Amino acid sequence: MEGTECTFDRLQKQRILPSSEIPPHEFLFTWHDIPCFARGELVAVTGKAKSGKTYLNSILMAVAGAPAHSNRMVEGMKVEDLTDYFLGLERMKEEPLKVLWIDTEQSEDSTHEILRDRIGAMIGEEPSPERFYVFNLRQVSLKDRELMVETAIYCYQPDLVIFDGIRDIVSDINDYAEAQKVIGILLSIASDKRTCIVCVLHQNKAIEDKTLRGALGTELQNKSFETYECSKDDDRVFTIRQSATRKYDIPNKQKFIVNPEGLPVPFAGEDSPAPTDNADKRFNTAYLLPDGHFDQKKLFGYILQNGKRMAPDQLRQVVMRVGNIKSFNFAGKLIEEAKLQGVIGQVYENNNKYYALCEQTIF
Repeated sequence: MEGTECTFDRLQKQRILPSSEIPPHEFLFTWHDIPCFARGELVAVTGKAKSGKTYLNSILMAVAGAPAHSNRMVEGMKVEDLTDYFLGLERMKEEPLKVLWIDTEQSEDSTHEILRDRIGAMIGEEPSPERFYVFNLRQVSLKDRELMVETAIYCYQPDLVIFDGIRDIVSDINDYAEAQKVIGILLSIASDKRTCIVCVLHQNKAIEDKTLRGALGTELQNKSFETYECSKDDDRVFTIRQSATRKYDIPNKQKFIVNPEGLPVPFAGEDSPAPTDNADKRFNTAYLLPDGHFDQKKLFGYILQNGKRMAPDQLRQVVMRVGNIKSFNFAGKLIEEAKLQGVIGQVYENNNKYYALCEQTIF
């Protein structure tokens, strides 16, 4: 009975109620102004062999660890020109992120070359050892790799983990028990350390089969927050597309080619997708003024009614949902405008910032 009561108490702690105060997802990036790559989650990157997966990983690491440049030149190149290599991916916050890259697939020379020559060129400087923690475990025995991966995450506490490739910490890719164990461990670590772990796994070899390989692939697909698929056509044009998500859909495919310096640049072909329209015409008209601008009092009065308070990221996500806004950045601008107009104000509690309606605001 004592054990049953203990289990019941633990169960009650996991109960979710409508009134539960659970922080919303915190995202590391936006792509086409859409939030992606959440802390505490697994993200799958997949594709056939040589389909551009490492280029996607390089872009993620470069954007994460790039210095917060002021308006200056980097080796004669404007900073905004450097960001062309990022293919529209933007870091959510100005402060650089800490990146951990575990490489089990390539040689040490290839890993070093990508870090020094590709990522370094993309950010305009030598990658900082204080932001980039890179380990090549190809020569490490299978039984030691899993422990080393866990040790690296707990010791360095990165914001973003690139694990290329996850297949190399299981002895049998088709063993369901082993797959569940490994994915469960990674998901637990991601949640515990509030990091985003990007797991790279190949698709099955058959041309038409785009499923992830083995039982490990099935379990990763089931538990991942998002999946990104990489491909390459006969003209050496690479495509990245978000093939699955639990939150925000990114409808645009991102096409790129590799320039003579070996760096990814946007593909400007005729079938290249149009950029996302930030001025989305499908706004919720219930909160619009006759001139097409948002009625700040009406919008935030509805969201923050009855004395409700919200953390900044949570408020921005609710603004997007209620206003039918597709741009994360545009929602942020609405919040800033509402603050300047005195519609909402900041409230601090236990060193945490919240937004609430200003007392003088009448609705």
